Amino acid sequence: MTCHAKATPPPIRSGDLQPSHQGRRPSVVVIATVHWAVTARLCLSLAESGFEVVALAPDDHALHRLCGIVVRSIGRTRAHGLSEITRTVESRPPDLLVPADERAIDFLRILYLRAIGGKGRNAGQMAALIEASLGSPSAFVFAAQKSRLVSLAQREGLLVPATNVVDDILELRRLVAKAQFPLVLKRDGSSGGQGVRIVSNAADAERSFVELRASAGPRAAVKMALKKLDLSYLDGLYRKRPAISLQEYIVGRPANRAVVCHRGEVLAGLSVEALQTMDATGPATVIRVIDSPEMSDATARMVRHLGLSGFVGFDFMLEAATGRAYLIEMNGRPTQICHLALDADSDMIGALAARFPSGALRRTIPNIDRRTVALFPQESWRDPDSVHLISAFHDVPWQAPEFVAAYSTAVAPEPPDWIQILRRYIRQPSRFWQDGTEPAGLSIVGSLIEQSVEPAPPAKSE
Repeated sequence: MTCHAKATPPPIRSGDLQPSHQGRRPSVVVIATVHWAVTARLCLSLAESGFEVVALAPDDHALHRLCGIVVRSIGRTRAHGLSEITRTVESRPPDLLVPADERAIDFLRILYLRAIGGKGRNAGQMAALIEASLGSPSAFVFAAQKSRLVSLAQREGLLVPATNVVDDILELRRLVAKAQFPLVLKRDGSSGGQGVRIVSNAADAERSFVELRASAGPRAAVKMALKKLDLSYLDGLYRKRPAISLQEYIVGRPANRAVVCHRGEVLAGLSVEALQTMDATGPATVIRVIDSPEMSDATARMVRHLGLSGFVGFDFMLEAATGRAYLIEMNGRPTQICHLALDADSDMIGALAARFPSGALRRTIPNIDRRTVALFPQESWRDPDSVHLISAFHDVPWQAPEFVAAYSTAVAPEPPDWIQILRRYIRQPSRFWQDGTEPAGLSIVGSLIEQSVEPAPPAKSE
């Protein structure tokens, strides 16, 4: 299949940095720093709804092989990423920016702080675009700081688990001495369950606390900078360590409500409960659509209080004994159910498209024929023989065979770093040489080092 997705739109003068709906479809720039299948699925759905989609993604991302989407490399370092976002926005101003993961949110946070400080060309327009895309600056804060979100929700009168920020090991011992296990330890700034530990006793709690604390300490910062060949990770040497909180464990089922919103108003949303997850604290692979006024109300209140815009996901636990929905955390980005729709009220992409009536299309809904959905490719990766692949609606986008082919087998969120590559060649020294001439392993490492160099600023538009 031949695609023309990588064609570059013609540049315009930087002084004309104003989104316009006259004569063109609404446009969105999706920013991805890791390879998640959900990002590619979102881009497909946006394109099918009439959006012009530009994706900035790592070189190994399957987005580079999909049709109908303009894809550019975001590079390997933060410096490259910030430069490419700025260049893309200045060359053809989009209507919206969509961060696909937590590091992408951090990129936009940095660009926003620079813009409101007057740094860069068209600083005012950049700040306005980020605010239009994500809402008030609180979107950056509460998406990353789980402990503060729970505290805010509690002040709003919402149902949340009992949560305490733990400053040190002595405070942890004092708290667990009067608590009932199991308990949950969470580190701010993490995602996908990576900074979450379910602990069953005091020794397990202390071990997990030390592990989570070390994972965001100075030694971890230096290690990541070396692994990624990106000096931006050294920010961890002087930044305050992210908070670690001890949270009550709610016995029940994980649930999620994804919404698309604009200036504090929910436009559409979908509530689901997880029937199967990748692991104990990981994302869902099989979901069931539910009607939960409690989840809808809690989400609407938080969106309104924080003045949010764009795609946002709220995680809940449905208590087994009562069915009550406990708000757990917020993701300031699209989650893996944002492309699903049963009706107009749950059609998030359709609701977003409706904001631009001059160019967007209203897609066909519903796009699922049952309330129980096996997500593709997540459930087939978890268990190729899963009964859910037959009994539930299997969410395969057959209209995009290149997507199906790209995710027929599991893909890693990130490519091997240079240390892993070097280890591979050390284990097999013969691989250092291609046809007995060029040292292939050293060439790869050299290429990664070259990519880590701070790029020159983009040339001024004429």
